[in-house]
Amino acid sequence: MDLLTRPAELACRACGEQITDAGYLPAIEREAGYEPQADEAVCDDCGFNEVGMTGCAPELDDVVEPDGADVLLYVRWTDDGPTVVSAKE
Repeated sequence: MDLLTRPAELACRACGEQITDAGYLPAIEREAGYEPQADEAVCDDCGFNEVGMTGCAPELDDVVEPDGADVLLYVRWTDDGPTVVSAKE
């Protein structure tokens, strides 16, 4: 499944830096694709070191409040914006 909308940019809510390589993006799963919650994105570094258990990829509830999203996407930044690599419910 793909993103319903592609944010033009993503900033990490933990450190404030622009996400230019990879990160975690909470989303709501819809029939036609994922609706991203761009304001809750977390960069790869903060995802592994600041959010959740150190040294592990974060869980959905580490990144967003309960009922805020139902899937955590791991995304890579490409010339077209964020591209979904994997999804974790």
